[in-house]
Amino acid sequence: MENDRPVRRMTLRQVMTHAEKCSRDLIEHCQSSLLTCLSDFRDLSRPVRRRSHYPTMVALQNALRNYVTANEEAMTITARLLEQLQEIREAARRERVNRI
Repeated sequence: MENDRPVRRMTLRQVMTHAEKCSRDLIEHCQSSLLTCLSDFRDLSRPVRRRSHYPTMVALQNALRNYVTANEEAMTITARLLEQLQEIREAARRERVNRI
């Protein structure tokens, strides 16, 4: 989920909504892409009878490349979520200071 407005220019409600959507995106990405890639790589690195006993180096490299790509995407989503959560914390801190 890309956002064209900077986090500082959004209202607190918008930031909280985007953070919730971003956390759902991260959960979905981890469950669908990241775990799938990791499972594929694990299957290749621990061969069993249903696959060839010795997978090719190209197959291992491709599985590792797919896992690295999925991991980088997860890190991007995590960085975006962290930025939003920090903005929420700053807004709460400002509100607490204003009430005193």
